Amino acid sequence: MPKLTADQYVRATAARLAHLTQAYAITIFANIATMFAILAYASSAGLAARFALAMIVIAVTAYGVLATKSALDDLQAMLNDAVEDFSGSSFGARLKQIPTVLYTGASIILVLAMGVTQLWAIISA
Repeated sequence: MPKLTADQYVRATAARLAHLTQAYAITIFANIATMFAILAYASSAGLAARFALAMIVIAVTAYGVLATKSALDDLQAMLNDAVEDFSGSSFGARLKQIPTVLYTGASIILVLAMGVTQLWAIISA
């Protein structure tokens, strides 16, 4: 397979970064919405409604972990396969120094923490 040109590489990376941003936005706004639902209705909701809220929280958390990890892994692979025009620049060299494994781990931990906290709120309501 032929290598990407610098322009193709930058466009592909920007598109995947946009996917990552969208995944974070969906996850965070869905967590905000479910938190409002939990705070407003969990204390008076029956068992079935609490179970439904819990399943929504689990689905949002799973999406948040899987979608963001997938995008971050792709971005790491793109950094590893950077074309010479890009990786030879100061900016490209700086990007290769970013601890993406640490960032991926922190992202997963924070998304899981949001989900666990919401499940705890449902259980204790």
